[in-house]
Amino acid sequence: MLDQNTDRSWWMIGAVIVGALLIGLAKVAFPEVFNIVITFFKSMIPSNLGSILGIFSFLG
Repeated sequence: MLDQNTDRSWWMIGAVIVGALLIGLAKVAFPEVFNIVITFFKSMIPSNLGSILGIFSFLG
Protein backbone atom coordinates (compact mmCIF):
# COMPACT_ATOMS: atom_id res chain seq x y z
CA MET A 1 0.00 0.00 0.00
CA LEU A 2 2.81 2.40 0.79
CA ASP A 3 4.47 1.80 -2.57
CA GLN A 4 1.38 3.08 -4.47
CA ASN A 5 1.53 6.37 -2.61
CA THR A 6 5.26 6.59 -3.22
CA ASP A 7 4.74 5.98 -6.94
CA ARG A 8 2.12 8.71 -7.08
CA SER A 9 4.46 11.11 -5.31
CA TRP A 10 7.26 10.44 -7.77
CA TRP A 11 4.89 10.92 -10.72
CA MET A 12 3.72 14.21 -9.21
CA ILE A 13 7.29 15.40 -8.63
CA GLY A 14 8.19 14.43 -12.18
CA ALA A 15 5.17 16.26 -13.61
CA VAL A 16 6.05 19.42 -11.66
CA ILE A 17 9.64 19.30 -12.90
CA VAL A 18 8.59 18.73 -16.52
CA GLY A 19 6.05 21.57 -16.27
CA ALA A 20 8.67 23.91 -14.83
CA LEU A 21 11.08 23.00 -17.62
CA LEU A 22 8.45 23.68 -20.26
CA ILE A 23 7.61 27.05 -18.74
CA GLY A 24 11.31 27.93 -18.48
CA LEU A 25 11.98 26.95 -22.08
CA ALA A 26 8.97 28.94 -23.27
CA LYS A 27 10.22 31.99 -21.35
CA VAL A 28 13.66 31.71 -22.96
CA ALA A 29 12.33 30.98 -26.45
CA PHE A 30 9.49 33.54 -26.49
CA PRO A 31 10.24 36.32 -23.97
CA GLU A 32 7.97 38.88 -25.66
CA VAL A 33 4.94 36.57 -25.54
CA PHE A 34 5.70 35.74 -21.91
CA ASN A 35 5.84 39.45 -21.01
CA ILE A 36 2.49 40.08 -22.74
CA VAL A 37 0.86 37.24 -20.79
CA ILE A 38 2.34 38.42 -17.48
CA THR A 39 1.18 42.00 -18.14
CA PHE A 40 -2.30 40.74 -18.98
CA PHE A 41 -2.59 38.75 -15.75
CA LYS A 42 -1.18 41.60 -13.66
CA SER A 43 -3.82 43.92 -15.10
CA MET A 44 -6.57 41.43 -14.18
CA ILE A 45 -5.56 40.89 -10.55
CA PRO A 46 -6.52 44.27 -9.01
CA SER A 47 -9.95 44.45 -10.67
CA ASN A 48 -10.89 40.89 -9.75
CA LEU A 49 -9.45 41.24 -6.27
CA GLY A 50 -11.51 44.38 -5.68
CA SER A 51 -14.71 42.66 -6.73
CA ILE A 52 -13.97 39.68 -4.51
CA LEU A 53 -13.28 41.93 -1.52
CA GLY A 54 -16.49 43.82 -2.27
CA ILE A 55 -18.48 40.63 -1.72
CA PHE A 56 -17.07 40.31 1.79
CA SER A 57 -17.64 43.96 2.74
CA PHE A 58 -20.72 43.03 4.77
CA LEU A 59 -18.47 41.16 7.23
CA GLY A 60 -16.47 44.21 8.27
